[in-house]
Amino acid sequence: MWNKKLSYLLAFFSILLILYADFAMAGPGAIIKEAGKTFWGKVIFIGFALFFAPLIIWFSIKRSILIRKTRKLLNIIAKQDPRYDWMRVKQRVTEVFYWVHSAWDQQKMQLAEAYVSEWYLQNQQLQLDKWRRDGLENIVSDVKIKRMVPVFVSYSSVNPDKNCIIVEIEAEMRDYLQEINNGKVVQGDKTLGVVTTVWSFIWEEDNWRLNMIEAEETAMDYLQENDFRILRPSHANN
Repeated sequence: MWNKKLSYLLAFFSILLILYADFAMAGPGAIIKEAGKTFWGKVIFIGFALFFAPLIIWFSIKRSILIRKTRKLLNIIAKQDPRYDWMRVKQRVTEVFYWVHSAWDQQKMQLAEAYVSEWYLQNQQLQLDKWRRDGLENIVSDVKIKRMVPVFVSYSSVNPDKNCIIVEIEAEMRDYLQEINNGKVVQGDKTLGVVTTVWSFIWEEDNWRLNMIEAEETAMDYLQENDFRILRPSHANN
């Protein structure tokens, strides 16, 4: 019963985040940095944050524990399959991250063909083409990764299609949508801000390729989906 109440409270708090964050849609994965909040929106948000402080602390502790378990799971799998070695994965994710943003900024997703799945490439190019027809362009600049953590790992020696790694990336950037003719900003703003997104990678053509980008709210869902049974001694020794 208590877990159910906590779930309801978390859902309620998530709704508040969405209501007062005022996110604009653009950038790779269709998510850009937070736009400015109104004064009263900030006041109400801070009030709710103080009220739910114990829940937020509990949530943060649980998240930290799950991240540590995910790292441990990744290390165990890496001993069987070097493709999952975190340092190698991190290097590849960093490479993909900057290539995708560069291709997006130039509005030519084909430039990132070697780093993304065919599905992702076509999906994002369609979005860019739609904005161009609407007289809009997405400007992405000053991109810099600040933090990267694994949130989900899937491994199967029998079914390679199930092999995937999902990573939460926190990055600093300028990211906004503007009209091509006059440069008027229609979504987001030109200030330097922080964006946290969740990147899903699949093993395809002998490398990790980006297949999807989601909002940061999905990270906790993925963390809770990990199968940590492999961490138990009885399974690790098999």
